[in-house]
Amino acid sequence: MLGQDVPPDLRPSLSREWLLGNGRGGSASGTVAGALVRRTQGLLVAAGPHGRMTTLLLKLDERAGTEAGSFDLATNLHADGAVRPQGHQLIEDFRLDPWPTWRFRAGDAVIEKSLFTLHLHDAVAVVWRHIAGPPVRLTASPLVVARDPGGLQRAGGDAHCNPQGVPGRVRIALADDRPALTLWHNGTFLPARAWMRDLAYPQDGGTEDALVPGYIEGLVAPGRALHIVAAAEDDLFRALASEERLGVPPPKTLAECVGALEAGERQRLERWRRDTLEGADFTARQAAAAHGGPGAEAARRREPLVDGRDAVALSLASALREGLARRAGRRTIIGSLPGGAERGDEALRAVPGLVALRAFEPAREVLQGYAEYLDDGLAPERFDEHGHPVYGDAAPALWLVNAADLYARRSADGEFLSGALYPALESVMQSYRQGTRHGVRVDADGLLAAGEGERAVKSAALNALWYHALVAMAQLARLIGRKESGAFYLAWARELQKNVHDRLWDEERGCLYESLGHAGPVNGLSPSQLLAVSLPPALLAPDRAARLLETVERELATPWGLRQSPGSELVSTAWLGPFVSAWLRVHQRAADAQARARGWIESALGSGRVAGGVPGTLRVADDGLPGAEPVGDPVSVLAAAELLRAWIEEVDHTAATARTEAPLAG
Repeated sequence: MLGQDVPPDLRPSLSREWLLGNGRGGSASGTVAGALVRRTQGLLVAAGPHGRMTTLLLKLDERAGTEAGSFDLATNLHADGAVRPQGHQLIEDFRLDPWPTWRFRAGDAVIEKSLFTLHLHDAVAVVWRHIAGPPVRLTASPLVVARDPGGLQRAGGDAHCNPQGVPGRVRIALADDRPALTLWHNGTFLPARAWMRDLAYPQDGGTEDALVPGYIEGLVAPGRALHIVAAAEDDLFRALASEERLGVPPPKTLAECVGALEAGERQRLERWRRDTLEGADFTARQAAAAHGGPGAEAARRREPLVDGRDAVALSLASALREGLARRAGRRTIIGSLPGGAERGDEALRAVPGLVALRAFEPAREVLQGYAEYLDDGLAPERFDEHGHPVYGDAAPALWLVNAADLYARRSADGEFLSGALYPALESVMQSYRQGTRHGVRVDADGLLAAGEGERAVKSAALNALWYHALVAMAQLARLIGRKESGAFYLAWARELQKNVHDRLWDEERGCLYESLGHAGPVNGLSPSQLLAVSLPPALLAPDRAARLLETVERELATPWGLRQSPGSELVSTAWLGPFVSAWLRVHQRAADAQARARGWIESALGSGRVAGGVPGTLRVADDGLPGAEPVGDPVSVLAAAELLRAWIEEVDHTAATARTEAPLAG
């Protein structure tokens, strides 16, 4: 948290954060003030080919020189509580559309700074433009590190740097096992090795030292801007030229190259916005018609149900977009940013968010990528820093079946389903039925177990996923004309449903047992039990579904999400999506239930520090719930995807819908 050492006038702009993804899992992020408040923030956080994250460039500290004197535009927080320099005082305006843009007043001069990431490259472009007043001699000093995003760097030690410079470019290597940082610029680089010491990160603690290998100087005047492109790729512009992103023939100056890239990025983002709104509106109409009631009539109107005025849909969709990444030639979804970690269950749980936007191409690529890595029925739970799959968890393969079923039914992509997808999914079902590695097997009592020996458990959440996978396979089998297989899976699902009711239901507590273990039932309550109600069709009978939901609301629900367990101070926003789905189904989509659902999603979105982003975990202060503080990565792509799906498919978008906010039990 921002402590008392931070001046009051600085706190609001430090609390407003921004983040841009680059389509590879890397990012650029910071605050409106310009100072960094988290270790994971940085102007260039590179993903590498297999997802090994490296922070290379913290920021660029600028100073503007005019006839009236010298003005520091940068802001840094230090371990002694000092704020130096204090460039935030010169900020006249900030906007984040389509990317971070500041206006500074340096005496009579006004200059604009903007930055954007380069899609599918570990690179960021920064531009300083003259707006008004006299010309400015601007210097930009790079603060360089080479570490994991959550790490800290100290001066000296193994850190070494011998900048290799040619006109317009400088290359800086701090560590042999990390990529080098290359800076392209249209100014003059002046080497001046120094250390910026004791930078402080008030949100997650710790201090570090950043190397300042020199500074880039250039004139910012009418018709003349200063450009810097920072990248983890030595051959960035050769690659961009081969992709024809610079035009044909490519420009000869850096300013023209950055101009072409900027125009291309604007067009890409505008296309995405248009497609997002069209896809969300189409899905919302389908959902409204399926739900019946007033929504069915609204779905037939010409006016869109989701349009550019829907800030919730656009914000959540933007966060999901930032999580799309390419790793070693495959498409995936990063669970959170800027940490950039990929987990199989999170990536596959996020796919329905893409389907809700009718973003079928990336959804298909994510599914295909995981299907190709199936091994004895298991899907990877993660990939190591070399890109090798790591197996062990039984859930990712079942999330794969869940997402594949939704994709196949919505996209009508019969060729992909029958050609590659269905055989892969069937291998999951057969492997789990027969038994596979890590003790994943259907036990004698018909429940799905995981674990070896006395550590084997039959968890409620895993069996809810297993039930839905069986129902999904029944539907998929029918889609490709395998009626007998469909009937087999459906009968199997009904048998499992009976076994869950008989063995996993805790009548006294009005919920499921968390699991059955070697010593018998294990009491507990976690948000994952909602899968027995939220995934259609519900595993639990209506009366038990209602009791489970009542128990979850009483014991776990807060205005921003669900506690990880009763009494826990940690709250998950991602589980709010399944909670909303279960809530609306149990309450038969009544108007007051709709109003509360809207309020919860809006509250979760409002809990974030990053514009348009939702944190994955919040810490609540006490039972009074006066507020919540984000924990870990500030943007959870999984939470955004879950809330987006619920917002588009579950919440009523008719004009008559009441938008009141009612507090949850806490």
